[in-house]
Amino acid sequence: MASTRKLIIGAGMVGSCCALYLQRAGHDVTLIDPHPPGSQTSFGNAATIATYACIPVNHPKLLKSLPSLMFGSERPLSISPGYALTRLPWLFSFLRHCRRDRVDQTISALGALLRHAEDTSLTLFQAADAMDLIRRNGTLYLYSNAETQMATKDYIARRRDQGMSISEVKAEDVRELEPTLAPIFASGILYNDGFQLRDPQQAVLRLVKRFAADGGEVICDRVQSIEPAGLDQVRVHLSGSTRVFKDVVIAAGAWSTRIEGPVIDRLPLDTERGYHVMFPDDASALSRPVGLADAGLYLSPVDGGLRAAGTVELAGLDAKPNQRRLDYIESAARRALPSLSRRGDTWLGFRPTLPDSLPVIGRSSRHPSVIYAFGHQHVGLTLGGVTGKLVQQIMDREDPIVDPTPYAAQRFLA
Repeated sequence: MASTRKLIIGAGMVGSCCALYLQRAGHDVTLIDPHPPGSQTSFGNAATIATYACIPVNHPKLLKSLPSLMFGSERPLSISPGYALTRLPWLFSFLRHCRRDRVDQTISALGALLRHAEDTSLTLFQAADAMDLIRRNGTLYLYSNAETQMATKDYIARRRDQGMSISEVKAEDVRELEPTLAPIFASGILYNDGFQLRDPQQAVLRLVKRFAADGGEVICDRVQSIEPAGLDQVRVHLSGSTRVFKDVVIAAGAWSTRIEGPVIDRLPLDTERGYHVMFPDDASALSRPVGLADAGLYLSPVDGGLRAAGTVELAGLDAKPNQRRLDYIESAARRALPSLSRRGDTWLGFRPTLPDSLPVIGRSSRHPSVIYAFGHQHVGLTLGGVTGKLVQQIMDREDPIVDPTPYAAQRFLA
């Protein structure tokens, strides 16, 4: 008998949401990951549901600052020169997408997903009894001088054009909102609809617990390759066994293109490495996530303390953690919050990124039973719900919640 079961590869926020939405639509679903749910990229981020995050890292101003990013250590974005040499085609494509017209296309496509991010996520959080993990107090983003904010006026306007609620705040407002911050910020903006998760991994664990309680199968194993098993099924080779599935969703984040097989397109996935430094005794120092524009990171109060998280490093999946990145984050955090106490745990995570800073969501060109759901760069936590819903609609051939055309794999295959 032909299999009707669906396989989701990857138990982070995106994969867990895909599994739940498919299950809610009546499918028998298996969720597989070699690691505990939510323990990889979903674990150590800034914990923000950033419904305002439609501006990509590769924007027009990036080109001017590229030399300093290549060779400076005190920067929010760093590029390993050695790694860059091995990935020149990808890097050139990434930089080509800094053109104004391409950035505008990315902003529009991200905005379309972000407008559905909250409702599609909360549907699943409510079903998983995870609403207690949500803290709603907006997200503050701060500038050290008026010139810095003026330089971002265009992007503030573009976010508003996408329907995002933003309030501008002055220096005195910053002190009133977050009195423990050092008086070094000239102004800022408040993303009124931004909210956060007190513990992102716990949120994913609750989603997976709901999925399992409703009959979903959860497997701790690694998918090594996928091959066709007829016109409408695929054979999946695990580390110790082989199974046949009707459909497979690849939602393994930065590791998605390490899965082999003739049914998978060659897609230009890379990773933006991000770091965090914990301050375990300072969870009450802030009442909301605070972004530091100049430093390229967030200070975010979570259940384990205050988390300083962010920056971007292009150095691939295999390089060791960069201690200079961690020192940079700690230094920037202490400038903003001089009262911070001891430094705790640190972390390195891998944001899956495609050259145009858009995810790939849609069917493989090589086999109709393979669907992609990866490449969400900085907003996988935010876009898990809408991606899961869109994957379910693509698989079931329903009218999609968002036009999936901008996210199709075929954009890289011409």
